[in-house]
Amino acid sequence: MNREFWLNAAKQVLADRIQHAEKAMKRAQEAANSEEKSSAGDKYETARAMGQLERDMHARQLDQALKEMQMLERLPAASGESIQNGSLVQTSNGAYFLSIGLGKLEFGKENCILLSAASPLGKLFIGKKAGEEINWNKETITIEAILS
Repeated sequence: MNREFWLNAAKQVLADRIQHAEKAMKRAQEAANSEEKSSAGDKYETARAMGQLERDMHARQLDQALKEMQMLERLPAASGESIQNGSLVQTSNGAYFLSIGLGKLEFGKENCILLSAASPLGKLFIGKKAGEEINWNKETITIEAILS
């Protein structure tokens, strides 16, 4: 599978997260708004505050997913012989796509680890070429190819 496949897979994962966060925010807001005044003292205010906290949490998740989607949209096309942000790399340890930190994605028998170029492992990959090695967690990873 190529770089474009994994880029589209990442966009789909984020689109799903965005949709989920939007729905969850709406549900939390509706729940907070539907609480009725009660003679049980502060129960009403507590329920509204909890609903607002839940809505805010989902708003942060939405904001993060939107930022990551923008990062994917601006991801440079990989070019050249050395690894850079946007590169799809085949290694002795599997495939890595330097993009955003989504972790391992699996489709059928294919899988790829999506990681940020700013992550500790991503930083080790930057600038390396096919045939070079990196050491990570007491393991030597050989860079077999930089794919387009």
